Amino acid sequence: MIRIFAACNGTLLGSLGTGVSPTYTRIHFLLRGLTEYADVEIDAVSCDLPPGRSISRRLANNLRKTLTAIRSAHRIRRDRPWVYFAYPHSMTTVQNRLLFSFCSRTGVRTILDLHDTLEQTGAVGDGNERLSRRREADCLRKASLVVALNRPMWERVSSTYGLNGSRPVVIAPNAFEDAFLHLYPEPYRAARGRFNVCYIGALTRNRGIDLLVDACTAVHAENHDLRLHLYGPYGPGIPAELRDRIEDAEWIVRRELPRTELPAALKGMDVLVMPYNPAEPYLNLASPTKLYEYIGTGIPILCTKCDSLLDAGSNGGILYVDYTADALRDAIVTLHNCPSLREEMSRRLCAIRSDHTWSMRAESVRAGILSSLEREGQE
Repeated sequence: MIRIFAACNGTLLGSLGTGVSPTYTRIHFLLRGLTEYADVEIDAVSCDLPPGRSISRRLANNLRKTLTAIRSAHRIRRDRPWVYFAYPHSMTTVQNRLLFSFCSRTGVRTILDLHDTLEQTGAVGDGNERLSRRREADCLRKASLVVALNRPMWERVSSTYGLNGSRPVVIAPNAFEDAFLHLYPEPYRAARGRFNVCYIGALTRNRGIDLLVDACTAVHAENHDLRLHLYGPYGPGIPAELRDRIEDAEWIVRRELPRTELPAALKGMDVLVMPYNPAEPYLNLASPTKLYEYIGTGIPILCTKCDSLLDAGSNGGILYVDYTADALRDAIVTLHNCPSLREEMSRRLCAIRSDHTWSMRAESVRAGILSSLEREGQE
């Protein structure tokens, strides 16, 4: 029996609730996928953390987190399971950092699910790192098993911290939930007089939002059936002038949606866009959940040429372009004028959907745990 204790709020095992974070989506579906195996048992401690930023509320919540960590440490010491940490999410509280140290000092095996690195803060964040480089290196060096989203990302991290193949690693890309297959059972079909372009995710610098808005503005000037849908909050690096353009344009729709509503919200879209800046090392090696959710719909995808994403569309289901407004504009015009191309791209995407479900990611992680145990038995 593989026993796993999740160092996260146990409520995530049951439901995503109204959360909007893709981090919670990754944790929820991976752990739920692992519970489908008869030889895997998942445990966690649930903690109710009421929202609020008052001093009294923060003190009360910090006390709850501390009590949760104490209960967690007791179960870990009693059961000696594999302990799952989502990085950096799990490490943003001092309680979980102490829990990781406790596991390392007592010889308890740990799984570090590497969602992001500190490079993310500089690439798309506000520049304020919540963890130190020393802490990141310590987590990577002491984890019993690392789960990385793609090979190029892991090679860069390994080189940065001098790991040199010293850590067992499982390559397990992000994925999409089964709801997409139920909502989009058939390939996309173009509709006359409709051309909806959509991006989901935070609107920050280096994510190509400015280029996308410029490109769509140029195309909309001659094709008034184009509508641009932006599903996400504003973040660092979006100037006020761009916000005003987005909010003032009648043909641009911006909304913030809970993750549970996203699958259905993409119905009626004609092109899904991932315009990340490949010149930014972190984004060039990223493996965003949104790309796999796009694949889950079977709706044609327009994507910039980030190294880590080129394999996903190698069968022709994704149209790759340079990171310029002109390249995006030309591609959008092509897709607008060629409904048959969009439908062919959709058929190709549907052919690869089964390779990108959360159950497949859970299978990869379970296989990595079993392989690690086998290596231990041989030593």
